[in-house]
Amino acid sequence: MQPRTSSKNKSIQRLLIVLSAFLVFSGGYSYSQSHKTGKPMMAAKNGTADYLDKNDPIYKSIKGRSITDLKQSAKKSDPESMENKAIAAKITTWPEEKQNELQALGEQSRNDYAAATQFDVETFLLVFSEFGKMDQKKIAGDYDIRIQHIGDGTYIAEFWEDGLAVNSEENAVVYAHELAVSGYAKKHPESDVGNVEVIKNNYALTRKSITTGKQERYTKMMALLYTIDKNGGVIFHDPGQPMIDFVNNNSK
Repeated sequence: MQPRTSSKNKSIQRLLIVLSAFLVFSGGYSYSQSHKTGKPMMAAKNGTADYLDKNDPIYKSIKGRSITDLKQSAKKSDPESMENKAIAAKITTWPEEKQNELQALGEQSRNDYAAATQFDVETFLLVFSEFGKMDQKKIAGDYDIRIQHIGDGTYIAEFWEDGLAVNSEENAVVYAHELAVSGYAKKHPESDVGNVEVIKNNYALTRKSITTGKQERYTKMMALLYTIDKNGGVIFHDPGQPMIDFVNNNSK
């Protein structure tokens, strides 16, 4: 049987993962591998989804704030931030029963949010934090934002990755540089990791696969939930808000 301190530390670690807005599946994998390998994480599906016209006022209102909402939400989930480290320290003082309650809430919240946004929970968990690292201009350039109305004043902002945009030659050069200066490349100089010509060719092959119809151009990578209040105002539902509220209510 492990010492109680070890068990408590593991419990806190799990809570931090939950509190970090659903990052439990993010270790060792990046959303960007979806286009670097050419394997879509969620392909477009045929259906009767009710997407708003891009001239619709509600479309404009939600799209106009969706990138900022996504980045701010992802930033709030960063486990390395001073605020979240302070929260983690606070959680360690809670009774184990309260810690378990938070963990259960986090797991339920992430599943509820994925269901509400009609999105795959593992994909959501996998890519959420990565959007926080991207600048807004890149998100706007590489993603097609679609707004789906699902009834009762509820809307989903969907971020569809544009395979042609993310596999541009410009992005290939950037990615090659990232690999060339990576820790792995420094430890294994003989590996030729970061060979720009090889990577440019791989990206070109992916673009060709898309233009010839062998691969879907768009892949849904993220979805956020919105509602419209009685006065017509747009309300963003942050995926991590239930946990944040729980922590705040139990820290007074």
